[in-house]
Amino acid sequence: MKISSVILGRRDFYSNEEIIDFTKKSKNYNPEEENTHNAEALMIFQTSNQQTWLVSTNERLYCILDDIRNDEPNINWSVAKERLTAEGQVTIEINARDKSGKTGLVDIGPEHKNWLFSKGLFKEKNIDNSIRQLIKNKML
Repeated sequence: MKISSVILGRRDFYSNEEIIDFTKKSKNYNPEEENTHNAEALMIFQTSNQQTWLVSTNERLYCILDDIRNDEPNINWSVAKERLTAEGQVTIEINARDKSGKTGLVDIGPEHKNWLFSKGLFKEKNIDNSIRQLIKNKML
């Protein structure tokens, strides 16, 4: 633990691997069908206090908020593969738009709207395609 963590009462952010492993704490995680060894995580939002991650296993897409002011991350939601893909295609609708100079909003299907994302994390590839690729890489 860092001295700043002790003084400020904060912990460090979870690593990419720790975020992936954290999906096992979800009430929807099924160890008989899901495999985190091949899972992939995509950070979509980052501030000095928070990170938002999407994690794709072979069976579900998870959204995890890691806020260092809390004891551990929180799994905000997850979506089953059947609601994301069909016939070898990513079928869920993903729409991103501007919010400010540094942030945007992304909708991931009809139930998960207005999620903040950091534009700086998506300079090379837009967030829509990055999320589709994350799903495709692990579920198709």
